[in-house]
Amino acid sequence: MKKTTGRFPLCIQTALPQDYRENHSFISDLSVLRELGFYGVELNIADPGQADFADIREFLGQYDLRFTNFATGITAKRHELSLSSTDSSVHQRSILQCKDIIDRVCGSVEGIIVGFMKGPAVNDADEARKRFTDALAAIAPHAQANRVRVLVEATNRYESSVANGLEETARLIRELNNPFVRLLPDTFHMNIEESDGPGALETCAGLYDSVHVSDNNRYFPGFGAFRFAEIITTLKDIGFEGTLGIEGNIKNSFSEDVRASAAFLAPLVGLQAVPGQG
Repeated sequence: MKKTTGRFPLCIQTALPQDYRENHSFISDLSVLRELGFYGVELNIADPGQADFADIREFLGQYDLRFTNFATGITAKRHELSLSSTDSSVHQRSILQCKDIIDRVCGSVEGIIVGFMKGPAVNDADEARKRFTDALAAIAPHAQANRVRVLVEATNRYESSVANGLEETARLIRELNNPFVRLLPDTFHMNIEESDGPGALETCAGLYDSVHVSDNNRYFPGFGAFRFAEIITTLKDIGFEGTLGIEGNIKNSFSEDVRASAAFLAPLVGLQAVPGQG
């Protein structure tokens, strides 16, 4: 993804309501994102088989927003999926679900995010890593054929036994040698796993097209103590040309939190003055 605005385009992850065209709360949230100049949204959709992705993309376009990535977390929870499961039926069903999502979103999004779907923390981490690597190897050719990226999110050791640190995840991706399997750094997880976050981002430069930004307490950026300036400076120094995706829990309300976070990030990422924020 190439920047066209002279700044890091901001995205945000949220869930798509089933009645999104009539859901006043969701429509209000999209209006706020348009007002603040957001670039796009990453969507969690519980049942992708029931979704009309062309319609979703067209609807978001009415608010000048792009459907950037499909987040598989809610889908994985709803259908009890795990790409590292030692249960062969669960493992195979998870692979097939990823391939099906790729088929359905083809032409609508740039990638699918694999985070929670990696599987939970387990006692036999080595076996989990092998199962996950096998699953990715099965999914990667299908992703490349459909030109949909698989974004492997590096999540902390307390949530998953696979792909925890950035460099560990990068090694896995490099071994697959498929340009459509990519790394997804997340600052919340980096705060746990990395001793040198900026250094890890430098080492893995070129393997990621998006970075999730979430504060150390899992609220939106600006509500905690994470030093985002160091991360943004590093991304600028290495010539990163992708998006920043806000992900996290709501502290007050979506509107209030996203306005405050956008105002916090504005001087770091090159946003213009944020409406309604001084």
